[in-house]
Amino acid sequence: MVDGQATERGRRAYGYRELEPAMLETPVPPAQGDTSPPELFRFDLRPPAAPAGVPIARRLLRDTLRALGRDDWAACLVLSELLTNAVRHGGRPTVLMALRADRLLIEVADTSAALPRRRSAGEGQREGGRGLGLVADLSVGWGVEVRGRCGKAVWAEVTA
Repeated sequence: MVDGQATERGRRAYGYRELEPAMLETPVPPAQGDTSPPELFRFDLRPPAAPAGVPIARRLLRDTLRALGRDDWAACLVLSELLTNAVRHGGRPTVLMALRADRLLIEVADTSAALPRRRSAGEGQREGGRGLGLVADLSVGWGVEVRGRCGKAVWAEVTA
């Protein structure tokens, strides 16, 4: 578990107040009858709907995983790609990150009803459009959950 004081210092150092975090400082026990391992951490964030929110959220994830002695490279890249897509193409994003054992769930929701589309390698040479390909390559699994008419959530699960 991440030391609460270290986590608070990190939030202050990186200005996390602007993220409006709702953070659980203690592990979440599994539900009755659930045999899956407990959550080691869970963050619910509302980063700014601007490119500046991406590195702030990425630093929070990186610092937390490093404090737990976990590999952070793939997780940070997946978070960056999903959150950048939400900022560019969706409404105000929300981010959920939850670690159980060696699996990290990253979910980025926004208010756009437009579904993301993974582009193939041969679809033009323009800059951009390769993010979901990276997410697919770096994750154990990924998908999109439609949330009625008010948006969607794009999620990925990575080994951490």
